[in-house]
Amino acid sequence: MKNTKWCRWVAPLFVSTVLAACGGGGDDGDEPAAQPPVTPPAGQPAVQKMLLIGLDGATYDAVQAGAAGGTLPNLAQLTLTRGWTGGVTSTPTQQATLDAPGWATVLTGVWADTHQVRSNAAGQALHADTLFKRLKTAQPAARTAAAFHTSVVAQIETADRDAGYLSALADCAGDDACVAGDAQARIGEGYDAVVAQFGAVQRAAQSGGFGGDYPAVLRQADARLGQLLAAVATRRQAHPEEDWLVLVTASHGLSPAGASDGLPLTANKTVFLAANRADLLGADRAAVDLSAAWDEAWYALPSAADVAPTALAHMQASARTGMAGAVLTSAVAVRRLAAVTAADNTSVTLNWSLVGQAPDQVTVLRDGAEIARLPGDATQYQDTGFTFEEGGLHTLNYTVQAGDAGSTAQAKVLYTPPVLLESSLRNGLTMLYTFENQLQDVSQGTTGITPYDGAQVPEFTDGPFGRMFRDQRGTTNLSAFKLDFPAGMLATPSAFTIGFWYRADGMADDKPILANKDYNTGKNAGITVAQWNTSRPSYDPARAELRFNLGDGSNRADLNGFGFTPNQPVYIALSIDKTASTMTAYVYDLDKGFSTRSVSTGSVNLARIEGSLGAHFGLNEDAVGSYNKLGSYEKRAYTMDFDDLAFWNRALTETEVRSLALSGHSVAEVLQ
Repeated sequence: MKNTKWCRWVAPLFVSTVLAACGGGGDDGDEPAAQPPVTPPAGQPAVQKMLLIGLDGATYDAVQAGAAGGTLPNLAQLTLTRGWTGGVTSTPTQQATLDAPGWATVLTGVWADTHQVRSNAAGQALHADTLFKRLKTAQPAARTAAAFHTSVVAQIETADRDAGYLSALADCAGDDACVAGDAQARIGEGYDAVVAQFGAVQRAAQSGGFGGDYPAVLRQADARLGQLLAAVATRRQAHPEEDWLVLVTASHGLSPAGASDGLPLTANKTVFLAANRADLLGADRAAVDLSAAWDEAWYALPSAADVAPTALAHMQASARTGMAGAVLTSAVAVRRLAAVTAADNTSVTLNWSLVGQAPDQVTVLRDGAEIARLPGDATQYQDTGFTFEEGGLHTLNYTVQAGDAGSTAQAKVLYTPPVLLESSLRNGLTMLYTFENQLQDVSQGTTGITPYDGAQVPEFTDGPFGRMFRDQRGTTNLSAFKLDFPAGMLATPSAFTIGFWYRADGMADDKPILANKDYNTGKNAGITVAQWNTSRPSYDPARAELRFNLGDGSNRADLNGFGFTPNQPVYIALSIDKTASTMTAYVYDLDKGFSTRSVSTGSVNLARIEGSLGAHFGLNEDAVGSYNKLGSYEKRAYTMDFDDLAFWNRALTETEVRSLALSGHSVAEVLQ
């Protein structure tokens, strides 16, 4: 994809021959040629304009190979980098790798925790300002246009059109020729910002994978790109004062089979970004194995959230605050900004990294007001200075500013009158795992958590009370971990309670969280707490739920439908009262509040509650250790986080469970 000459953009009549000729295919080690500087007529300032093109379905590896091999000559004229989308996995920013969420990020510069577009479902509304609104606010005379291949993407932009922020909107309903024609016309008419989404490449991948028609359709998409580049060249010939920024990307990657399944896998999260500029901040053109596990270091690469701020910076639109992305033509970027609310809701910890030239200082803002100035190499700040007059859930909007570069993140803080951890929780406590970088019971010290295969290394991550146990389950048998407990711990007492903090992305169905049974059927003897999401395979995070199950081999009792917020710790408790013949479930979710329901255990023989597979619980698996591979509806690898896992040999009261969920304190404190 590299060449030594700049190929000037020419009229449409010559685009296919001239661009193909100077696109070359050689890789001589030189950087891609950049657009020559605009030299406006004497005394006349440059006029900034931008063209944003989406080639949905064009994957990074296909674009990289085609640009280098000469089959995609128009993409070869641009500076290419690997990038990412889908938000940061296992955080509130995570979003489905689908068209609508992907384009919502491209157009707003924020992730789903802010723009709130979660799936490809119709009728969703953007909850963040688009680049069209920001541009029109800064420059009311600007003319903006967009043509979309996908109707659901066009639909989320109707509000901008109706409000006057988007001057022209075309829903091309699956017709790439319509997209090209509309965008070409708007360029020729002198619109200031033009967006064009092509989708035929994605359709080809979905119908036949990366073989069949895919290469030919990708070449055709490159030709349509050339058509628009030629339109820009023609426009510049007539208006030499115009300085056009061209950005090209895809709203998401595809699965290894070419599907748009929305999953947070490496192939789905990886996208390409290309621009008619010589340098892009943090660019990386290396070939990578898209079937490998996601590397956390790749979050330092350019992202889909960078497109809108980069475009707005070129357009000299100053209203770029509140965006998660960076300007790719700047000297520094704030990356991986995360806001973590403490379990007691009294502080928020911000973490970030810097890419590029270190600034003189870093400024932290909360809700637009400066709260701290830090040294230029700072990467963390703890905010304890917020107060609230009213109880309830509050959203804090943070910005970390490094010179002209900045990034935003949200934190949710629940303010309630102080709740004390009930001292009675020490009574009947039989087991407690705090997971502070270890897997031992800190209550009695007699049990432990071990890998099913005897070799898997445990991982830990940040959680409500310090560290959480990150249980990674693969796709083989005997992956994940099991908790051994003393025989009779469930069978002997007349009641017991299990409680723990849990966090997962909600993008999976039919997954046992904790089970001492074969989960192949809920009738099998034992208990299960499980995660479900019946919106598979696209996985709408809003459909994530928790289910509780009890069986004796013939009969069962169930409590279903406890919704939870993905990538946010939720407190879960299950109580079995054999004397009262009841099963009670409790779930506390920061967004959804505290919920509890009970059900009669009916004809279930509670003497069989300890199951028949030995005295252990599977964590992120069932008690057999092979459910994910052999029994689950959805068999991919999955990650679950656990904290403060505790067992009591009695039924806790609702007051006690509420104190566990709302006090912000670990059970370990009652042992001190």
